[in-house]
Amino acid sequence: MAKAKSKGSILLEILIVLLLVALIATIMYPKSVWNKATEDTISCREKMDKILKAELIYLKYHSNYSDSLDGVISFIANDTTGKVKLDYIYSDTTLAIDILKNLRKNYKEADNKIVEFLADTMVQAILMTTFYDSNLANVVLDRLEGTPLKDSVLVARDSDSSDVFVLSQIANMFKPVDIVSPLEIDDSLKLVLNRIGPEIATASLIDTLYKNPLWAKDVDNALTENLDDLRHCPTNGEPYELTVVDTSVIKILNITCPIDSLDIEDTKKDFVLYHLGHLRLENHGAIEAGEKSWLKRE
Repeated sequence: MAKAKSKGSILLEILIVLLLVALIATIMYPKSVWNKATEDTISCREKMDKILKAELIYLKYHSNYSDSLDGVISFIANDTTGKVKLDYIYSDTTLAIDILKNLRKNYKEADNKIVEFLADTMVQAILMTTFYDSNLANVVLDRLEGTPLKDSVLVARDSDSSDVFVLSQIANMFKPVDIVSPLEIDDSLKLVLNRIGPEIATASLIDTLYKNPLWAKDVDNALTENLDDLRHCPTNGEPYELTVVDTSVIKILNITCPIDSLDIEDTKKDFVLYHLGHLRLENHGAIEAGEKSWLKRE
């Protein structure tokens, strides 16, 4: 029969467990604090960059910057023409990609419209390329003979017309999607299509969808949410400091992170964050006359 453990050995085991927990905490807690500080720094700098882009749009329509971020946000968010809003979306690639992704996910019709738009653009690119590369027309027609378009392609080719002319006929007879879809899954054509396909800005696709009132409402909501997020620094929740220097020669805008010496001193008074989390708060920098201070340091 096993001997019962003494109270001393039980207490020792409990103490060891507590010490292990404390050791893990001293490693993991500072790491979580530093990760949060790094995320806030990146977010703050991204916000200042977006504020600059918003200000540049404001400058485009007013011939001057504004020292009121609320005024800039209101100008873009309340735009009734759609031009100003789309200007801002064009300036923010990440926002444009997110908006387009959500529209295509939430609305099947929107996804179909974009697929059709891209297919039509690709067909036009193929036709233009075949004018100086007739071999491409031959390759494309050969590939289409293995699709439901086969009979039409064979009939057209029997007319003794050039492959370039035949391909243009097929393009007029069928939807662009029906032509492009089988080409895109052909490994031998992928590189060619990627090379000749025009680069289409994501924002231009949103421009296409913006004509639909329902989709436009979703775009407006996403844009407003994005703009509202620019109002405050993620670390201290304070608004950014905007300074405009307007002379007869030049217009300068300065955007500064609002973290100051008082915020830094307050952090030092927080025993857990400062001593256990080893947080050393710093100002995240500024954008002065278009130059980002953090890039200078790096």
